[in-house]
Amino acid sequence: MKTAHSTNGFKAVLFDKDGTLFNFNETWGHFCDLMFDTLAGDDEPLKDRLAEVCGYDRASRTFKTGSLIVNASADEVNEAWSGLLPDRSLEEIVSLNHEVYASLPVFPTCDLSGVMTDLRDLGLKLGVATNDYEAGAVTQLQEASAMTLFDFVCGSDSGFGRKPEAGMVHGFCERMDIEPHEIIFVGDSTHDMDCARNADVGLSVAVLTGPATEEQLTGHADVILPSIGSLPGYLASRDVK
Repeated sequence: MKTAHSTNGFKAVLFDKDGTLFNFNETWGHFCDLMFDTLAGDDEPLKDRLAEVCGYDRASRTFKTGSLIVNASADEVNEAWSGLLPDRSLEEIVSLNHEVYASLPVFPTCDLSGVMTDLRDLGLKLGVATNDYEAGAVTQLQEASAMTLFDFVCGSDSGFGRKPEAGMVHGFCERMDIEPHEIIFVGDSTHDMDCARNADVGLSVAVLTGPATEEQLTGHADVILPSIGSLPGYLASRDVK
């Protein structure tokens, strides 16, 4: 078993969820399709407007880089949809959000158990920080049989603020009794990398399993990897300091 020293003094990894642990387009494409079917019924133009405001292309079932559904919190997305649905209350939309999300299938980007076990073998604590609701994150991780792999899970409603603010990182630090420079932050968007920079983490890692391209992520992260599956090998290959 490898020891913590092979990580150059890093003590923990904090992961974004969607696009990092789980396939973004598959997860949120299903989510949007189900939400629109309930919110708009047979009104195709309304579905198109709901999709446009959150940055979803219904035809290709993909999302625009930097769009609301990619970068914003769940509350912000629900509020944007609410503005197009005068006959539905925000509370109704939020309730539907929770109901639909709980029914979604899960699409991990890799063998989560294998990757997280390798990282734990390096002596690292593991956490998840998402702009989704905390309950949604917990449900998804449980469905993937991955909840027990993590020491910390927080969402935009957990009391730590939203990314790209630094609060989620600081909350993780407090819970794990570590400092930001001892954290590796892993995400798939410039929003995630901005959070890493704002929190002054020790290493920011971007992965290419979300909507953002390598070109778009270049200059925002310390390193860019194909997926989180490459992270244990990357850390193990670093020179011991």
